[in-house]
Amino acid sequence: MALDRRDWMMVNRTGPRIGLLTLMFEIYDMFEYLEPDMVEFTNELVSEIGRFCEVSWPGVCKTRDQVQNAVSGFEEGKMDGIIVVLLTYAPSYIAAKPLIDTRLPLVIFNTQRLEEVTNDMDPRDLIRNHGVHGVQDLANVLGRADRKFAVVTGHYRDKEALKALREWCLAASTVSYLGSLKVGVLGSVLRGMGDFSLDETQLLCTTGVEVVHLAQREIARLAKDAPDIDVRVQMEEDGKRFQVSADVTPEEHEESSRLEWAIRRALAMENIESLAANFMSIDEEMQLGTLPFLASSKLLSEGFGYAAEGDVLTAIIVGAMQKLAGAANFTEMFTMDPKGGALLMSHMGESNPSMARDDRPIELVAADFELASTAFRPLLLRFALAPGEVTLVNLTVTSGGRFKMISTRGSVLDFPPIPGINTPHFKFKPELPLAEFLTKMCAEGCSHHFALAYGDWTPLVSKIADILGIEFSTV
Repeated sequence: MALDRRDWMMVNRTGPRIGLLTLMFEIYDMFEYLEPDMVEFTNELVSEIGRFCEVSWPGVCKTRDQVQNAVSGFEEGKMDGIIVVLLTYAPSYIAAKPLIDTRLPLVIFNTQRLEEVTNDMDPRDLIRNHGVHGVQDLANVLGRADRKFAVVTGHYRDKEALKALREWCLAASTVSYLGSLKVGVLGSVLRGMGDFSLDETQLLCTTGVEVVHLAQREIARLAKDAPDIDVRVQMEEDGKRFQVSADVTPEEHEESSRLEWAIRRALAMENIESLAANFMSIDEEMQLGTLPFLASSKLLSEGFGYAAEGDVLTAIIVGAMQKLAGAANFTEMFTMDPKGGALLMSHMGESNPSMARDDRPIELVAADFELASTAFRPLLLRFALAPGEVTLVNLTVTSGGRFKMISTRGSVLDFPPIPGINTPHFKFKPELPLAEFLTKMCAEGCSHHFALAYGDWTPLVSKIADILGIEFSTV
């Protein structure tokens, strides 16, 4: 009989939430020693996996009913994915249908307890360590059903195998996050900017991400009605956190702060965690008194996704990288530096101040912004990013409306802010020579906005794309 779900083992309370499905051949019940040995092995396995995720283990499964009960429990418990381990050989039929039917991401951990085959082995050692051909059986049947799954192979204490398994769990957790993500759009895609266009219904069906269009008239009403004390507190916090330029007037600061309060309120009311804003739409509708550059940068520093020009796809991937890396940024390749083999990265006024250099203050400045006309000059943060190795990630649409992820590595150079440029900016140097890099990026069909995060996230991003069933490329 299947274990009562109240008896399921739960290990770790942080990180990805993973269901562990352990399979064994029912015919082996004739070996009284075997199941207790496999439970002991699984406890060791849970201890290893529990270092990087929350593990739900319902016990050893030997029948289709037990597997179905376990998988249903994982679904009801809102697990991010399922790890399957063949403790011994087990026929694929006991697990195939429940695993084919579930929408949870699936990885088979092709592992065993024995680390080395030696001359002193006995038949019991064989029976305890022969799951590998069960993996082949199950993988074959899942493949026939066109059921997407991943495989990680290695000893259960092997560092590389556990690293790959950890990456898969993080990827599954990110996909789970996307499945409930809402992206708020303030304005629309900038007119004529074709690389950000997308089918919102297809996006929902492929990733689970929902697009919510925010009415500027409602944002304007919220800004007007923002409590004076809340606005004053925000302004005071800005003064403590940033070096406010002498030419920023109290009225300009208040207008940006009111807009920030309104946007925060609108996002909270709709449970939105990513924002795509188009400053040109704000200019056209003439509902708002300024542009939300200050709000956008502060939201980025708090873990929200963001992209400009109504770019929903980059707002999504920035949000995903925030979750993965702990901090991420929205950016754009602005100007080539052929002599230095680098690019000046910038945009109109949005960047994550939590990633700024720490050798100089972050300045809060007013911008004489000529591309849009508003009653008050927009405020933005002036700084450069801290140097370090980074990953750029692009989410775009390719032929036939299919989604595609592109990842590339490089470095933010040790390059302080340019005195004559107010917008936040930095230099990025790709691993490849600049000309080769840019040519290959265009050939892969990237759009012109990117998420940036410190560290090498390419292996993990590739796993996210694999789970989602979308194309992935690295440059």
